[in-house]
Amino acid sequence: MKPPSDSTPTSDATVPLGAGSAHVAAAASVDPTPGPAVAQPSGLATLPARMRAVLAWWQQTRPARANARFGAAGGGVLTGGIAYSALFSVFAGLTIGYTVFMAVLGGNAGLRQNLLTTLSTSLPGLIDTGDGKGLLKPKDLVVSAGLNVAGAIAVVVLLLSATAAMAALRTAVRAMFDVHDGGGNAVHGKLRELAGFAGMATAVLVSTVLNIAVTTAAGWLLALVGLSGTAGIVVRILGIAVAFVVDAAIFALVVVVLAGLHPSGHDLRRGAVIAAMGIGAVRVLGTSVVAGSAGSNALLASFAVLVTLLIWINLIARIVLLAAAWTANPQTAREPHEESRRLGGVTG
Repeated sequence: MKPPSDSTPTSDATVPLGAGSAHVAAAASVDPTPGPAVAQPSGLATLPARMRAVLAWWQQTRPARANARFGAAGGGVLTGGIAYSALFSVFAGLTIGYTVFMAVLGGNAGLRQNLLTTLSTSLPGLIDTGDGKGLLKPKDLVVSAGLNVAGAIAVVVLLLSATAAMAALRTAVRAMFDVHDGGGNAVHGKLRELAGFAGMATAVLVSTVLNIAVTTAAGWLLALVGLSGTAGIVVRILGIAVAFVVDAAIFALVVVVLAGLHPSGHDLRRGAVIAAMGIGAVRVLGTSVVAGSAGSNALLASFAVLVTLLIWINLIARIVLLAAAWTANPQTAREPHEESRRLGGVTG
């Protein structure tokens, strides 16, 4: 037999065949010297980019857009104007409302006391409910003028003073919807302001009646099932629920009746819920904080009630305008025509 030549294929299993030989050739052609390492971005280096991404996401959310609209429309200045106007209007409004109440339902002592309590909760430190801590006595809120020329003039002056805050609130809410015209002639606007004032006065009375009804019914039912010991907690919760419903209804009244705007029902309901939640939180938690901050200042102690009232109204106005900005649903960069479609129903 002839010995095998060098060209004869070997049967050694260590020599790759077919595609394996190609892999071996490719591996042999690679320079074994390691190249420079590629720098990977560290977590600290990507932090600014991540923060920019989060900020961009936040600016597209509805709360951020509502807050941006509030600022762009001068919400801070508008809330100050509402508070300043209300500081002078609230006394006239209370005088008119309480005088009418005393003439119609003043004979009911329980209803009268509950109304004073409701007013004291809404306007802390202003009305004396019998504890001697209020600025005004209930008897001071009743107009004693008879049906003569002087009495008629006094009523007209009180109405004009009471609606000054309504005018400021109407202008501010329309600004949140980016509607800056007057919304009709002066008479039309004044009628809307009077309707808004009457609606708010009616809402306060309805809230008082509902509180009495809910308290009485809850106490009776709890006593019936033998849980009268929990009546205080249940009545407190039900009182908050009643106030929530009334506050939501007042917000809808302000937007639709007073401001003359007609957003979609879905957005109006969501805005009303936001406003009611904010006002309820301030009412439950904010009274002592606001009153304490004013009373602890020696410079403000002499007129702490007025300062407290001013801060209180400013907070409530800010919540209402932020909820109105939410309801207006500011457009995004991806929705350039949304607002023009949504506000197509705006009226004067």
